[in-house]
Amino acid sequence: MKKILFAIALAVVATACQNSNEGGDVQFGKIAIEAATRSEVGENNATSADSKLVLSEGLVPKAEELKVEIVGNNNTFTWATLAEFNAANEEQTFASAPYTITLSYGEKGAEGWSKPYFEGSTTVEVPMYGLAVDANIEVLLANSIVAIETTDNFNGYFPKSAFKINDIAWESAKDEMLFMSAGEVTITCEAERQTSSKTSLETKLTLNPTTRYTVVFDLSTAGNAVVNVMFDDEIVDTIELEFELNDKA
Repeated sequence: MKKILFAIALAVVATACQNSNEGGDVQFGKIAIEAATRSEVGENNATSADSKLVLSEGLVPKAEELKVEIVGNNNTFTWATLAEFNAANEEQTFASAPYTITLSYGEKGAEGWSKPYFEGSTTVEVPMYGLAVDANIEVLLANSIVAIETTDNFNGYFPKSAFKINDIAWESAKDEMLFMSAGEVTITCEAERQTSSKTSLETKLTLNPTTRYTVVFDLSTAGNAVVNVMFDDEIVDTIELEFELNDKA
């Protein structure tokens, strides 16, 4: 009888060891996220390559406000904020596998005044035996900032002008910043001369993320009826007009 009980005990221990090796907590680990938000963006018309624009605190999210998305092992996990992830992290484990962690703030693809979108991501390998892997992520502005300026020459011939960027009206008097998705944008202008005749202008530009752009519209003084579009401190588009540069024309 003792031999039978001893054999049963060995079988139970062997089964427990086998289950532990095959799965259970052994094949699970944890993720520890360290996040930093960067408030600096480049300026395309800066006099120095090292010049940066620092966004105001109201536009830059705090680390604990960032949305968390973790994708891996055929699963997607999300938390509304990093603060919520950290609160749940004591109990949260992940099967050992590669995971991509994305932190974000704002609405991806949204364009408009005071609509920044921040994002940063990294990929980590979650270890086994309940150990944790550190995920260090820098989050920065993923869209672009655009401003429009006109020169005195342009304003002299066009006392009235209205601009749109991807159908969003440009308002120079606004204190806010206009955020656009990185990539190609279309800028249109409806300009009116002193004679009340109207002219339509259009140009397409390509924006990089994490950059503030100032697009300048200038009327050529070389006698040619053209509008020069300045971008990255260079003339990137020349728009021909259908009239002479004469106030009485």
